Amino acid sequence: AATARDAFAGGGGEDLPSFAISDGATISAVLIGLGFVASNGEAKRKIAEGAVRVDGNLVSDAQMAVGAPANVSLGKKKHGSVTR
Repeated sequence: AATARDAFAGGGGEDLPSFAISDGATISAVLIGLGFVASNGEAKRKIAEGAVRVDGNLVSDAQMAVGAPANVSLGKKKHGSVTR
């Protein structure tokens, strides 16, 4: 949590990967768009493992809608942002 907070705090997200959406997108699509996973199956596995967070909240549903702006984390070292 501290790593994600540090990555997003104070505008530190400029060098983080970002994924632009026009309307809501599923968390699986966002993870693929950010380049964190290669497939929906991998996204579902990571979510089932409890490795995915959106704005600091644990994700438990692979079909969860994500709006922009949002901060997405996969594990402790992969962080990205969702923009419009």
